[in-house]
Formats: sequence, C-alpha cells, structure tokens
Amino acid sequence: MPIVERHGVRLHYADRGSGPAMLLHTGGGGDSRTWELAGYTEVLRGYRHLLLDHRGHGRSDEPVGLAAHAIDEYVADVIAVLDHASVDRAVLLGYSSGADVLYRTAAAHPDRCLAVVGIGAIPTPFDEPGPSLERAADVRQVGMRALMEGVSAQESEPAPGWLIDNLAQTPADMFAHMLEAWADTPSVLADFPAITAPTLLICGENEVADGDVARVLALLAAGAAVVMPGFGHLQTSWHSEKTAPIILDFLQTHGIVPS
Repeated sequence: MPIVERHGVRLHYADRGSGPAMLLHTGGGGDSRTWELAGYTEVLRGYRHLLLDHRGHGRSDEPVGLAAHAIDEYVADVIAVLDHASVDRAVLLGYSSGADVLYRTAAAHPDRCLAVVGIGAIPTPFDEPGPSLERAADVRQVGMRALMEGVSAQESEPAPGWLIDNLAQTPADMFAHMLEAWADTPSVLADFPAITAPTLLICGENEVADGDVARVLALLAAGAAVVMPGFGHLQTSWHSEKTAPIILDFLQTHGIVPS
C-alpha cells in the first residue's frame, strides 16, 4: 500500500487497476475498504482506483488538534496522493464529508479533475455550526458504533453489519475533530460556481428538503443529480448495485470510459 507524507502525517492509499484514474474518498467514518466491500470497485472496473485512507482513518495517521483537520488539509492530502501516484487528472468520487472535500478540491484545482461525483452530500445553506458541534459532542459521548447504529435505525432498512463495523473502527476523536474543525468553515456551496468539471450528485430522498437539489444544481456549470427514492444517508453509500451503474453511465456520457 503506497504511503505519502504531508507535514508529518502519513497517508496510506491503494493503487489498483488501470484506465482513467479515479480517487475515492470516504466520509467521517470508515476507511477505503468501504468501496470494495460495497462493490463499487467491481462495478466501476476498467478505471484505476486510488483508494485513500484519509487522515484519521484506516492505516493513515491520526493527527491531533483542530488545525490538522481543517478542510484545506484534507484537500491538500488529495492533491498529494494524485502527485505521488503521478496522476495529472482524476475522477473525484466521494461520500458524505468526503464529497465535500472533493467539491473543494475540484473548485481549487480544476486542472486536476476529470469529473466529480458526490454521494450523500447535497450541501445546504442551513449547515450551521451548531449541529456540527452537537454531533461532535454526541460522538465523543456515545462512540462511533452507537452513533452509526442510531443513523441506521432512522432509515427504511438496517445497514449491513460490515458497514457498521467499518464505520465504527474510526476513532471517535478523529470524527469529532473533523466536525469541530469544519464547524466555522463556510459551506462548500460557495465553491460550487468554481467547479467546471462535470458533476454528479447522488442523494437519498430522505436526506434532502424540497428544492435543495434544484438550488444546488443551479450553482454548477455542468451538474446533474439523482435522488434515490426512499433512501437515507447510509443507504446511498452501500447500495452500489443502484448507485454505481448511475456513476458509470454518467462518466461514459462525458467520455470518461473504462479501459
């Protein structure tokens, strides 16, 4: 597993397959194994997969302190991995907060981005600091497993055990650090007008309010969205039999075809 180091933080990533490059970034919990366990790498075969364990997750280092978890540090990590892998441009595929990182990466580094895909990540102007800080306090109090089991219980079907296990292995402090560090960061919506690459947003019907999707799409130069009926936040991530074919069709429509 290749390792790249930035400012003393060692980042592990897997580099598998061949074809157009695709960097995959998970959310606040879990690690890069999620993409394989959920079946994305199988459906999206024919691409070169860069599977990142982002800071605080999986085999990568767990830096302490809010400064080390600023969203721009996560963005710089993505660019460092692309550089280390000698990849000029890649499809940026992220889930939840990982998608937020990649939206900002695409806006700040348009020359490194072939396309952007965000799963379970429709930002809204109502993403205020209060809820993020409350969620950070919750995760410190109850731990990752209980928090993720609570999210799963609110959806129309329980998440599979492997997903809860994978999410739960992330240290609570790492998830809390990210939430606290991002609490006073402007919404990534501010970055959307600067994203020039084709962008696909996939979300569950139960995680967006009326009008959110249309309002966000209006900010993008080349945006498309798919809302999954009856799905919640976790369901959009592990139902790859539904989401991955949508991603594949989107990429092929924009000429980013598997080898």
